[in-house]
Amino acid sequence: MVKKHVSFGFMNSQMARLHKAILAEKLKDLGITYGQIGFIMQATRYPGRSQDELSTVLSIDKAATARAVAKLIKEGFLYRKENPDNKRQKLVYPTGKALAVKEDLHRELMDSNRSMLSGLTKEEAEKFIELMVKVIDTSRENLGMPRVWDYL
Repeated sequence: MVKKHVSFGFMNSQMARLHKAILAEKLKDLGITYGQIGFIMQATRYPGRSQDELSTVLSIDKAATARAVAKLIKEGFLYRKENPDNKRQKLVYPTGKALAVKEDLHRELMDSNRSMLSGLTKEEAEKFIELMVKVIDTSRENLGMPRVWDYL
């Protein structure tokens, strides 16, 4: 039974840390860090997204997104192009290196999901994901942010 004083924030951060721990060795083998996953997956699934869109989808501030994208460019996973319709906007694309790790990364993410949800029945896992979506949607709405699912 969960103690009454254990907060949602604590549990959420525990889940994120455990997810990171489960993936740590696999990510090391792929040459990426936990914080780079979203950028690589978004770039490979949706090439040509703007950095602003990446910030929105990943719920990361624009400065942190710019730093992360710059690091991934330096490491050879991404490249940027100027948007021909808006010269101030940079569009982000995957390199061959990112495309080469995409399937392995996706497989490792799915394996980690299965591992983390393995103590739940199929119905419990579905309900858990449904409730997480509801919490995310409510939180984004309360912050005046668009629904993330509209970008995925």
